[in-house]
Amino acid sequence: MSKLLKNVIIGLASGAAAAYFLSTEKGKELQKKATKAYQAYKENPSEYHQKAKDKATEYTDLAVDTFNDYKQKFESGELTTDEFLEVVKEKGQAAADYASEKVSEFTSKVPDAVDEAEDVKEDTEAEVADIIIDYTAKDETPSNETKTESEKSEEDTKE
Repeated sequence: MSKLLKNVIIGLASGAAAAYFLSTEKGKELQKKATKAYQAYKENPSEYHQKAKDKATEYTDLAVDTFNDYKQKFESGELTTDEFLEVVKEKGQAAADYASEKVSEFTSKVPDAVDEAEDVKEDTEAEVADIIIDYTAKDETPSNETKTESEKSEEDTKE
């Protein structure tokens, strides 16, 4: 698949997701939660930074412990190379299945989001079509100040 086609598909999916989340009840709830979270973050950003650091440390420790556990089992002979590769395959397949499931959930929601976005577009176009702007110029006679000297002298001679 070409880069352009991939970018177009990603752009469409992103736009549909944005339209879905901005126009549905779930999306509005998500916006409210995000706004509240952002306001809380603005009040005390250092607390959120610390929480992020703590989570990163927690996941790092978990990864190191898991690695050391498998390394120890491998070195002691409890785990053979074939078993190790099988575990890696299983974990990789589980991660791929999870990702595939999430993508499927997302893509199943895209048509609904596109339909809702089209409805919003049609409503907006209908509202825009109702707007009337009158560009016709009104007849305005020039005031005495804008008349040339010759016009003024003609008026003076008429009086």
